[in-house]
Amino acid sequence: MKTTALFLLASLLFYSCGEDAASKKLASDTEARVTASIQQLLVQAGDKAGTTSYIIAVHNWYQSDVPNLIKLNPKAETIYKTHAAILQEVAANEPKLVKHSSLRPEQAEGIRSGYKKLVDESAARVQELSALATSETTMSEAEQLKYVSDLADKQTHHLALVKYFTKRTANTLALREQEKRGQQYRLENFGHY
Repeated sequence: MKTTALFLLASLLFYSCGEDAASKKLASDTEARVTASIQQLLVQAGDKAGTTSYIIAVHNWYQSDVPNLIKLNPKAETIYKTHAAILQEVAANEPKLVKHSSLRPEQAEGIRSGYKKLVDESAARVQELSALATSETTMSEAEQLKYVSDLADKQTHHLALVKYFTKRTANTLALREQEKRGQQYRLENFGHY
């Protein structure tokens, strides 16, 4: 009887150790995949300065003591990838928009500050997720899942907002350019605007 109980106890311990090793492997594989996709996005955007610190934040998340149910939730991955997509969107479009010929310096600065505000808001959500990994929380796993899901939804909406800001700014500049060409045409052909 004692042998059977010891055998059951030993097999339970072995099973739990194997499960822990498997979940660590899964977390490691997920971290590698997410990190690779983020690095690809940020390298395409030319943002080499912020890449290292951002990858460290991702690494800290996947190595944290957050339960695997939350840590490996695809919504957590979405938060990190969406922030990288926002950084890529800004890096790809801000320089072109700011250098537009019809802008005055204060207008170019307005575009820069608009993008900076949008990036800062996105980074704040990434920090909120990181804070979940570094602080002791009183939330249950269900509350943590909802929290991460809500952050991911906000981050996805925020990416759409960044794309809208880019599109609206580009359209405004295109309309100014078209108006300027129209004035030039009227001046050359009719002698007035």
